[in-house]
Amino acid sequence: MKKRLIARFILIAYSALLIKVMVFKSMPLIRIGPLMFRVGGTHDGPANVVPFKTILPYLLGEKGVIIGFINLAGNIALLVPAGFIIPVVFKRITWKKSLALAVAAGLTIEGIEAVLHVGIFDIDDIILNGLGVMIGYWLFRLLAKKGRSLKHKHIIDEI
Repeated sequence: MKKRLIARFILIAYSALLIKVMVFKSMPLIRIGPLMFRVGGTHDGPANVVPFKTILPYLLGEKGVIIGFINLAGNIALLVPAGFIIPVVFKRITWKKSLALAVAAGLTIEGIEAVLHVGIFDIDDIILNGLGVMIGYWLFRLLAKKGRSLKHKHIIDEI
C-alpha cells in the first residue's frame, strides 16, 4: 500500500513536470541567476494530422541528424517513465490499457498545446509519446518478471 501511495505521488509530480516541459516549453524551465534554460519549439503553423509526416524526414536526416535525434528521442524518452510508473500505480493494467492511456495522454498534451497556442498539434508526437509509454511499460514488465524469477530462484536455493 505504501509503495503504491509513493508511486501515485511520483506519477502526479512527474505528470506536472511533463506538462511543464512539453506544453509550456517556452517558459523558463530553470532559472539560475541570469541563466534561463528553455526547451523551445515552434508555436505557429498548421496542425499535422498525417502520421509519419514529420517522423520520416527526421529519420532520413533531412532536418539534420542532431535535430532529428533530439526530436525523436526526446518525444520517446520523456514518456518512458510514465510507462514504467503506471503499472506500479495500477496493478492490473494490461498493455492494451497502457497503450490507450498513452494515446489519451498524447492527445491531451497536443490538445492543450493547440488550444492554448503554445505549440502545434502533431499526430507524430502522439505516436512517439505512445512509443515511449510502451517502452516504459515493457521495461517494467521485463524487470518485474526478472525480479520474480530471481526471488523464486533464491527461495528454491534455500530449500
